[in-house]
Amino acid sequence: MLRSELRLHTPLFVAQAAVSNHTGLIARTGLAMPAAPFGTPAWQLPALVSYLHRLHQDEEEPSPELWRAHIERPTGPVPRPHIRYQGNGLHDPAAVCLLDIQLGPRDEGTGWPAADLAAIEQEQGACPFGRVTRRHGAEAIAAYTAEELSAEHARLMDRAHQHQDASFVRLADLAQRAADWADKVRAAAHADAVHVQAEKARARITR
Repeated sequence: MLRSELRLHTPLFVAQAAVSNHTGLIARTGLAMPAAPFGTPAWQLPALVSYLHRLHQDEEEPSPELWRAHIERPTGPVPRPHIRYQGNGLHDPAAVCLLDIQLGPRDEGTGWPAADLAAIEQEQGACPFGRVTRRHGAEAIAAYTAEELSAEHARLMDRAHQHQDASFVRLADLAQRAADWADKVRAAAHADAVHVQAEKARARITR
């Protein structure tokens, strides 16, 4: 990792991805950024969901190059990881939030790429805690993203009422809009899966 761009003990958000193709060949890539204030699943998962949605829409296969280009592209007020990370976030004590992502070829029926996610959060200090969340498939990842953003919206609204600060309200509104969008992606992935199952059922009946 390019530590020259970060202070030595800066808590990090890390997104590391392993991308496999139809031959089973796996390529890995990692990106990092300071964890504060946006290095959380709520704020960083939308980049993964939008990447999966883009691959589905454009009928493209995932690749490390496409992933890096997508996640490094600045969009909106939320920063994304942009520092090349060559370590292993699972064993880096500075990585307080890690998205470990596995991407595979698109499903022939639904058109959605294979995707597995492990979100690992840990808090530094005298009484640290850790949480690991695993999701399989685009639909489950989008649902988890919507849940995290809805929780972030509620947290920010509480802070807005506590501190009477309009900036928290603006961030809360952004979180809610992103949650609504992630839920639409979830619904689309669910509809595609239902359609494929229905087609398979019809095929069995007409045999």
